[in-house]
Amino acid sequence: MVEQPSVRGLIDSEFQTPLRKFTGILDSFYREERQYSTVVVLNFKGLEVIRSTEPYILPIAQISIKESKKKKSSWGIFGESLAAFLAEEEDLKDCVGRRMGMEMEEGHIFGKDRDTKEDLIGNPWRVYYVAGAKAGIAGVQPAVARARELLIGKTRAEFNKAAYADPLIKSDVALQRAITDRSFITSLLQTGQVIEDANGVFSLPPSKVS
Repeated sequence: MVEQPSVRGLIDSEFQTPLRKFTGILDSFYREERQYSTVVVLNFKGLEVIRSTEPYILPIAQISIKESKKKKSSWGIFGESLAAFLAEEEDLKDCVGRRMGMEMEEGHIFGKDRDTKEDLIGNPWRVYYVAGAKAGIAGVQPAVARARELLIGKTRAEFNKAAYADPLIKSDVALQRAITDRSFITSLLQTGQVIEDANGVFSLPPSKVS
């Protein structure tokens, strides 16, 4: 049976929420089956709005992210940014009841469309703060993990621009200094954590690509 057109369930815009950056306590989360995908709905309370496209006075927020196993997806970006704040045995469930910082990255380029070769653009959410966060995966500080993530697929100039604008990296003065004097990238190259191609674009070495 062909589905009939409907005026129900409309959203205000492509973003679904005016929120762009906020902190809030993760109250709960759940999976929700939708017409073409499965999303994970995150419910926040005790909201502190940092940036919004319009006045937002509600103390709660609901963020929906399409679930995926791919790293280069909205869920993958959210997941990796969150994982940088968690110990190896922790997961999303361990964040319930903790205050988290969330920021939307508008106009993120996920890659190229296979047929049209046009940029695939979206607006993923990243975690930039988790209350009571530990050092992070394998002892890597969250800001360092974030900087390393940002470097992949970029040139030095592109990386510097993105890094200096990132709220998590901006909170780490020592890391900013290392980026400025180029010791951050030099260290990653010397330890084989990244490689630089002939065009100056950084990527993970083959052994580290999962």
